[in-house]
Amino acid sequence: MLGATREIVEKKGLAELSAREIARGIGYSAGTIYNVFENLDDLLITIQIELLDDAVLSLQSVTNSGDARHYVDELSAAYIDFALKNKRVWNLLFQHCLANNTAVPASFHDNINKMIEIVKIALAPLMAGATAETIDRKARVMWAGVHGISAIAVTDKAPNMTSQTAQDFVKSFTATYLAGLK
Repeated sequence: MLGATREIVEKKGLAELSAREIARGIGYSAGTIYNVFENLDDLLITIQIELLDDAVLSLQSVTNSGDARHYVDELSAAYIDFALKNKRVWNLLFQHCLANNTAVPASFHDNINKMIEIVKIALAPLMAGATAETIDRKARVMWAGVHGISAIAVTDKAPNMTSQTAQDFVKSFTATYLAGLK
């Protein structure tokens, strides 16, 4: 069911997603979906968590050579690559909002925090003497910047930032950000 939903989003986008379309893709009735998931929001947030799991694995696969600046560049490039390889599903993170008073599952936040921890490890050598709180804040800002670039790049709507130029933009951002840490 998750695979079929993800495939629909990848091929047709979120606007074309419906319980009927998913059911058609898995060969069951639409009601079957609601035996497994509370509603479409529940299904979509589950896909987002799965996507973030994969993003964490992508970042974890980047080798830390010991050169902090290079490690930051490699992590940022891996993040952009991951987003671009999963464009339409990645857009779920921005297009899909949970209904009011619906809590975001802890596993969603856990994945974001896992990515932040990786960035903290990368930045810490460049911030000798900084407090853990400062490193955490700087890592969150860095992640937000790279995430923002990915959000723009996957849409292919910005006149100067496309999927082809996103890597250049993220390199420029990280170089500027790292220079500002001094």
